[in-house]
Amino acid sequence: MPAPHPPSSAPTSVPSSGADLPRAGTNPTRLVSLDVTRGLAVAAMLAVNNPGINPGHPGWLRHPEWNGFSVADLVFPLFLFCIGVSSTLSTRQRPGPGRSFMDAFGPMARRCAILFALGVGLSALKQHQLVFAGVLQHIAVTSLLAWFVLLLPRRAQYAVGVTILVAAAGFGLAWGFADGHTLDQAVDRFLYGRETAEGLPVAVVSVFNVLVGAWVGRWFRTGDHRRIVRSLTTWTLGALAVGVLLVPWIPINKRLWTPSYALVGAAGSAAITLAMYWLVDRRAIRRPLEWLRELGANPLAVYVACSALAALVPDRVRLAVVRAMADVVPLAVASVLWSVLWIVLAWVIADQLWRRRILIKL
Repeated sequence: MPAPHPPSSAPTSVPSSGADLPRAGTNPTRLVSLDVTRGLAVAAMLAVNNPGINPGHPGWLRHPEWNGFSVADLVFPLFLFCIGVSSTLSTRQRPGPGRSFMDAFGPMARRCAILFALGVGLSALKQHQLVFAGVLQHIAVTSLLAWFVLLLPRRAQYAVGVTILVAAAGFGLAWGFADGHTLDQAVDRFLYGRETAEGLPVAVVSVFNVLVGAWVGRWFRTGDHRRIVRSLTTWTLGALAVGVLLVPWIPINKRLWTPSYALVGAAGSAAITLAMYWLVDRRAIRRPLEWLRELGANPLAVYVACSALAALVPDRVRLAVVRAMADVVPLAVASVLWSVLWIVLAWVIADQLWRRRILIKL
């Protein structure tokens, strides 16, 4: 998708997100790569959540049924990671000089409440019933919990992050990780009447991934390129190693958001963030990725719009389109093309918002 216009046409409100162009002599914490990475996460979320046909969709774009890891499993941790980075780069999201606790908490609580309500609305649109556990509800709860943790002193934040993983590991080892018999699923059945991959236990553990993003954001605030690269590389390798070492006892499982999954997801998120930082902010390779930047400027608004539209498309229409494409290309390719259609639609919406200098904060 070619960029229709140069970055100079960016919305005037975008810098407030803490992710604008880092040019010489300006604030080094303004990262184009953060918007690009968020855009990549949104595009991937749409691809994973909108398969053309499940049996024919490539395995790497599907979540494992239980234990295991695929490319699709990187998507949600990456988005939460970006939320954390952004929270550190944007001083308006936390109390400080001239900004009281309520001045910061009010907008944050309002945004999370709106996001949660939109999630319930989307669930009602898709499932024709009110469901209080879903992707947007997960993001809302996790973001709010992480916001409170990030008010603590730095060492206390680290302690909370470690405690989350240790507690999740302890409960998991005590209850076991067999499908249908985990503590997470028991809590889900009590709270929601059914098992879900986006329930409260998962939202609590995934706070860790937002915290990691916030800690990484501090490295970006230094503007020290060598430190950023060295720290991100070290974190990626260290988190990946620990996550993999835990696998014999604690399986990688997205539905439970096990500690091994949280660590591997955080490692993958850091690696992708480092790659985007190197390409976009250091090597200035921006024009081919401009469409992702546009997606990343209004990530949740675009995701909500496309998810609502996808929920309105009858299954028979989706299957008819995919089968028509399967007459020309293999079924797996046709299924992916259906997902790509939603990414294109998302970019069209994002591009129109970008051209009109509209920034919708959710």
